[in-house]
Amino acid sequence: MKKLLKSKVVRRCGKVAGVLLLAYILAYSALSVFGRYQPMTVDVNGVMGYAWAPVGFYDPGHAWPHSTYAVRHPTEKTGGWHDFMMWAFLPLWTFDNELVHRGPVQ
Repeated sequence: MKKLLKSKVVRRCGKVAGVLLLAYILAYSALSVFGRYQPMTVDVNGVMGYAWAPVGFYDPGHAWPHSTYAVRHPTEKTGGWHDFMMWAFLPLWTFDNELVHRGPVQ
């Protein structure tokens, strides 16, 4: 086991994994710096709650699919969340929302 841990391949893989993790965290941090609170929960009466949205996570011109509110109020822009960005950064976004940007209470 000691030989395996001392091998160049394992050390190189560890370094690469560390660099990739650091790049992942820095990419999210760069997006989050320019983020803002956006509607997270919407019902037929309007916005019920907000959540932190880093740049690229929310598109105000893209309504949620099957949104009753968007159907009843077609002239208002209801916006929507980008699934790819949410899933790609879900661990960091959850940490950010729970500990850093707790958000306005509605």
